[in-house]
Amino acid sequence: MMHARCTGATLAWMRPVEACYENGVLKPVGTLDLSPGERVRVLVLRRSDPARWDLNRLASEPEEDRALAEAGVAEWAEALAAEDLR
Repeated sequence: MMHARCTGATLAWMRPVEACYENGVLKPVGTLDLSPGERVRVLVLRRSDPARWDLNRLASEPEEDRALAEAGVAEWAEALAAEDLR
């Protein structure tokens, strides 16, 4: 297994980019400071979406999941969003 070394220069070029997935293509919402044809690596993180959660299924899962379901969707969404920012 190879491990990439993180340097200050590499981290300086990393930044979050909002994008929308349409018809099989990931499209950035804003402009990017890239050259035409430049290849990049992308790490995709889904935004929290409470509509994807089935609270009945979650309530039948282990105690930790039950506590999250009982806390309410809004609180859970806030907790997930906070984790995404870490």
